[in-house]
Amino acid sequence: MPSEPLFTNFFGTGVTQTATQIIILKNDLIAPAGLPQSYEFTPAAANRSEQTALALILRWLRNQDQSSDSQFVVQSFEQSLEFRFNKWQRKYVSQVEIYQDDTISILPNPNLI
Repeated sequence: MPSEPLFTNFFGTGVTQTATQIIILKNDLIAPAGLPQSYEFTPAAANRSEQTALALILRWLRNQDQSSDSQFVVQSFEQSLEFRFNKWQRKYVSQVEIYQDDTISILPNPNLI
């Protein structure tokens, strides 16, 4: 049986869940001071969805299960430069790997990891 990391490892110490809700505190998405590869996320009343989603992915990347039997892995970001919208932009690419027993399903089943 795969290891089962604590819910708070991924979502922060302030996370709560019920049968119908997950409540993640935005303050838990802030990177701890002194990280060698850090990022900035400022909680606000009107954070954009992409800001919040990226902060959640970065937190997951930082705190993910490192055991050999982990079923959900977010790979580190690779960078490149692309010319888009008449300017140079840095492109960051990461891959999510999900491991589960073989099924015929087209999409991974959350209930099976």
